[in-house]
Amino acid sequence: MTKAQLAILPDNDGRRSLRRMVNLSAHLDDPGASISDIELANLSCDGFMAQGEFSLEPGASVWLKLGGLEPQNCRVVWVEEGKAGFEFATPLHPATVELVIAASRKPIP
Repeated sequence: MTKAQLAILPDNDGRRSLRRMVNLSAHLDDPGASISDIELANLSCDGFMAQGEFSLEPGASVWLKLGGLEPQNCRVVWVEEGKAGFEFATPLHPATVELVIAASRKPIP
C-alpha cells in the first residue's frame, strides 16, 4: 500500500487504463481543505484506488498530491467500505505514471 493524503474540498468496471501497484508517499497542503490520510492501492493514467478513513460521496471533487508532482484534481467515482475509486480531471501522461512507479520501487536486498 502507498501512503498518501487526500484533500476533500467543500461542495461548490469500464477502466480505460491499466492499473499499476504503487508504493510511495503523497500529501496535500491546500488551505481550507479537509486533509485525509489514505493508502494508494493502484494508479493509472486515468485514476487510482485508495483505502482509508474518509467520508466521500461519488461525484465529489478532491485533490491528490503525489511526491514530485503538482496536486492533481480528481473526481470520486465510487465508494465502498473504506475504499474509493477516483478519476483524474486531466489524465496523467503514461511517462509520468511510469516515473511515479519507478520512484516507488524499493531496491531488492
